[in-house]
Amino acid sequence: MENKNLSEKPVKISVKSLRKCFGELEVLKDMNVEVHEGEVVCLIGPSGSGKSTFLRCLNKLEEANGGEIIVDGNNITDKKININKVRENIGMVFQHFNLFSNLSILNNITLAPVELKLMSKDDAKKKAMELLKRVGLEDKANAFPRQLSGGQKQRCAIARSLAMSPDIMLFDEPTSALDPEMVGEVLDVMKALAKDGMTMIVVTHEMGFAREVADRIIFMDGGYIVEEGTPDEIFNHAKEERTISFLNKVL
Repeated sequence: MENKNLSEKPVKISVKSLRKCFGELEVLKDMNVEVHEGEVVCLIGPSGSGKSTFLRCLNKLEEANGGEIIVDGNNITDKKININKVRENIGMVFQHFNLFSNLSILNNITLAPVELKLMSKDDAKKKAMELLKRVGLEDKANAFPRQLSGGQKQRCAIARSLAMSPDIMLFDEPTSALDPEMVGEVLDVMKALAKDGMTMIVVTHEMGFAREVADRIIFMDGGYIVEEGTPDEIFNHAKEERTISFLNKVL
């Protein structure tokens, strides 16, 4: 990956001393992360290490129990924040697509921009068609989710997130519910986004994707960041025993 000299770019997300508990269970313990504009950060680690919870804290789908999260200059851990306003700039793509089954693909994509009065119906439709073209699905505009393969649904879900013109995209294991032969078509869309300079945080088990696309890899275990670095540093020169033993199992 060419060095985009990201450290000189503005910080889009700043996380300090983040803690998250579910009852007695502390899932995130003192997480500190900064993500710069245009950076692609991949979170890897065993199941249950807190990766998805961390991602969900970044748009307040989960409420932090301690620390602070600043997104685009907005402190989202502040009780008074208008989180819906902040979320307009944060696209989120889930493992299970979360498309509305009763709406056509086109209506799935135009719903939020029209409801939030960010665009007229016509403009939203035009943009949706551009986005469907971008993810290779312009012929599916009038189809319903049940008529699509898993890979097609996930590409629609990405298009739907992009309809809000976010400047940050969060991906929570976007390929883990897909058949192996459909994984590539979704990763290709994500690679194109990364190339266009989208700021992205991706929870993934796809090590090849992480190696190829990430500017930085964060290895998490037990609610902590164990190690972070460039793909080369993590995959070829990991320092921590825990990282090395995890990678030996998955590579």
